Amino acid sequence: MSASAREKAVSLLPENFKTWYQMVYHLSSDEEKNVFLSLNNNKERDLFIQAFWLQRDPTPGTTENEYRKEVEKRFEYVQEYFSRSSSKPGWMTDMGKFYMILGKPNSIERFDNVFGMVPAQVWYFYGDATLGLPSYFNVTFFKPNNTTEWKFYNPYTDGPAALLMKQDGLDETSFESVYEKIKEYAPALAMPSLTMVPNEIGPDFHPTLRTNLLIANIYESPKKKINANYASDFLNYKGYVDVESSINYIESSRMVSICRYGSFRFNFVNFSLKPKRISMDYNKEKDQYYFNYEFSVNLRQGDKFIYEYKKNFDMYLDPANVNSLKGNGLVIHDTFPVIPGKYKLTVFAMNQVGKEFTYFEQDIVVPPVESTPVLSTPVIGYRVEEQPDLSFYPYNYANKKLYVDTDRNIRLKDNAVLGLGVYNLDNATWESGKVEITVKGQSERSPYTWSNTLLLKDFPFRENIDIIRQIGDSGMNSDYYDVDIRLVDGAGKVIDTKHSDFSVAPVVSVSYAQETYKKMRADNPFYFQYILGTQYEKAGNLEEAEKYYSKALESNVDFKEGYVAYLGLLNKLKKYTQVLVEVEKLRGDQKMEFDYHLIKATAYFGMKDYNEAKESLLRANTIYNSDTRVLNLLGFTMLQLKDPEEAEKVFKASLTLDSNQPFIKKVLEDITKKKTSAPGK
Repeated sequence: MSASAREKAVSLLPENFKTWYQMVYHLSSDEEKNVFLSLNNNKERDLFIQAFWLQRDPTPGTTENEYRKEVEKRFEYVQEYFSRSSSKPGWMTDMGKFYMILGKPNSIERFDNVFGMVPAQVWYFYGDATLGLPSYFNVTFFKPNNTTEWKFYNPYTDGPAALLMKQDGLDETSFESVYEKIKEYAPALAMPSLTMVPNEIGPDFHPTLRTNLLIANIYESPKKKINANYASDFLNYKGYVDVESSINYIESSRMVSICRYGSFRFNFVNFSLKPKRISMDYNKEKDQYYFNYEFSVNLRQGDKFIYEYKKNFDMYLDPANVNSLKGNGLVIHDTFPVIPGKYKLTVFAMNQVGKEFTYFEQDIVVPPVESTPVLSTPVIGYRVEEQPDLSFYPYNYANKKLYVDTDRNIRLKDNAVLGLGVYNLDNATWESGKVEITVKGQSERSPYTWSNTLLLKDFPFRENIDIIRQIGDSGMNSDYYDVDIRLVDGAGKVIDTKHSDFSVAPVVSVSYAQETYKKMRADNPFYFQYILGTQYEKAGNLEEAEKYYSKALESNVDFKEGYVAYLGLLNKLKKYTQVLVEVEKLRGDQKMEFDYHLIKATAYFGMKDYNEAKESLLRANTIYNSDTRVLNLLGFTMLQLKDPEEAEKVFKASLTLDSNQPFIKKVLEDITKKKTSAPGK
């Protein structure tokens, strides 16, 4: 954020938030300032302020934040005292800046009325070596050129002559002469005139550059022990965690790939997450350690959410296995079907033990089905095993399970394994096409290159072919390796390219992280088809949504959740007659009674049969009276039935349940205006 943009954002803040911003101005990083000023409402600002202080609490878990109390005390002091001799507010003065950062000096020496000298003050502080500060140092202020405001004195840039009144015959370019003159007038000021660290004087009494380094360290000291990433992360995870948990962010590595599985003629997103640290709890009765990760996953196109879901991953370990997991880490895998398009993938994961959380965002591109041939995202693993069962799980290539680690670090004694897909194949490309794999080491001392060509016709013809191959030679040296893959047609034209990389560890004994994932049945894809239907519906492609909902119901005729979604879509497509026929399949199902009446009411409303719509909505409302869809549709139905008073009551009830409905608020305002402007009012 530019200085002018920041200044404008500050001017628009409510007064209490503007005061807080001023109070922490010298203590906060640019990243923290920019994030705070980008927040949209007071609730978010309150949450950020809590997170800001939590990051700096010296005694987390206690009721009092001593640092916050100290900063508020400092701010009150500088505002009262340091603005008296300045046109600026206290926090903007030089003295105010150092006081806010360093606090009250251990001692102060004043040189206000010394013959031959301009007014000066020296503040003395004890420093913290972990913050880059010396054990003892001084900060000097002066009033140059008969000014009334105290300015910070920098020995290196201002020079000791700036502390003297004009002296005839004094060679101001001779630091030793100036030093001696100051020592004559004010002995205690002589050393601070040359250095901020006692007895650190450069050659020929020249102030050293160490002064500027110390000044920079002072300015940075309030931020040194703070990981400012929490501020930018706050924008992403503020909707997921409470403020108290925001200090529990942990880093993680991840891997994301797009692939297709077996006979499924659609794409999947695979993602893997490896937290850098995992907290565990102990179950005394079972003599087991455990943790529980809750994943929240979403896909967005701009501000539009295309898909969202939550999933839990539990793990229980015997005490003997705890150290192994802590030492080697854990990789959590998951996968879900996705329609073609460009998306922002967000994965948020919280360990319910300790409330530790991590997250990542990544842009992904999902290729269309039945277009030109393409390569899938190459995945580098360290082991492959046959999996003859019918289960579905991440990194399954032709009934083989590829074991992967997000760090793509292969043991010296192992071989890297490539998992790859070639999709949208036609007969011509299959008969004459090939996949070229090239591996190159990055070491200049021992150059390494390995190439391999795979003919597509060596694989049984399918529209989507899975390839799993060892890459490189056995006994590769410890190094970083680049993997380049090309899909080439019979004429030698490159159709698609992909890149990946991996490293070979310098030691044989590197251990791989443990894996966890959830298996699913692969023999009936109805739920995958349903998910694709919901995605197409949210993306606005209602025709494709109808196709996939229909496929899901053909695969599982008892899938009531899918049936409700399908009928809701038919209402959007204005196929009201079809809805009224098919919705009768839900009649008599007690669990579906609410949906039955709401779906019927929506169809009747679309057909302008408002009395029937009203009757069905009232029945739905007796089953569940806290659904804004029912209340809003009932309100509009009452307006069509010329009963604005009843519509007003219903809309108010809806807003009581959810106040964030701007369109309903506008409708309610219009009703009120018409009432007040009616004749006789």
